Amino acid sequence: MPRNRIVTAVAVRLHSALRVLTPGVCWLLVALPLAGQSVSPPIAEYQERARSSFQLHNSSLFPLTVVLEVRGFKVTDEGEVVDLALDTSRVHVKLSAMSFRIPPRGSYRVFYEANGDSLPAWFNILSAMSGARTQSGLNVRLLLPHVVYLNQKQQLKKNQVAVGALEFDPISKKVRIQLKNRGPNLGRVLQVSATDGHTTSGPSGGFPLFPGRRRWTEVTWTAATSPTRLTVRFARFTIDTSLTAVRKSLVADTTAGLARP
Repeated sequence: MPRNRIVTAVAVRLHSALRVLTPGVCWLLVALPLAGQSVSPPIAEYQERARSSFQLHNSSLFPLTVVLEVRGFKVTDEGEVVDLALDTSRVHVKLSAMSFRIPPRGSYRVFYEANGDSLPAWFNILSAMSGARTQSGLNVRLLLPHVVYLNQKQQLKKNQVAVGALEFDPISKKVRIQLKNRGPNLGRVLQVSATDGHTTSGPSGGFPLFPGRRRWTEVTWTAATSPTRLTVRFARFTIDTSLTAVRKSLVADTTAGLARP
C-alpha cells in the first residue's frame, strides 16, 4: 500500500466538548496520535450573540492547510452527537477566513460573529487540517471542532427539569439516570451523583440539557444495594430527591448493543 495514502479521520465523541455549553459535543474528530494539533477553546458559550475567536495550534514539524466549515449538530437521548447541515435560515455565522495555512510550531486565530433568529442555538466550526504525517510517513487529515452555544436570556428553571428514570445494573455496576427538560430553554447539568446513605457514586461529568429533550447519563455504583437518593447539580439550582432505582441488567437488555452515555 502506498506510504502517502490518506488516512481518513474517524469520529470519536468527546464528552467534555459538550459538557460545558460544552460541552456534547460534545465531539472531536481524530485520526492517529499526533504531536499536539489543537483548538482553544474547544467550546464557547454566549448569551444571544457572539463576537469572538478561537485559535488553532500546530505543534508539528509540518505546515498545515486548514479549511473551515460551519456545521450544525444534534445530541441523541444517549448522548451521541449527530452531524447536521447548518440551518442558515435561522443561524447566521461570519468567519474572518475560510482557509489558510499554519506554519510548523505556529498558530492561527480565527474571528467570527454569530447570531440566531431564534434562541437557543448551537453549531460548530469544523477545522479540517491536512499536511501532518505520522512517524511512518502516512499523511493524516485531522478534524477539530470549535463548539458554540448561543443561549437565551431566560435561565433554565428547576420546575422545568424532571427525573424520568433511575436504573441500577448490579452486573455492570452502573446507575443510569434519565433527565427531562420540559422547558424551551437550554440548560447545563454540571454534576450527577447517587447515594444510598452509605455509598456515594463518583460524580458524572456535565453535559447540556437541550430544550424539550431527554438525556441519559450514568455513574459508577460499587455497592450491592440500589441507590436511594439522586443529586443533580445545575449552575443556579440543585435537584436532590429520594428515588427507588429499578434493577435492570444491561446484559439482558435488548438495547445493550446500543451506545451508552
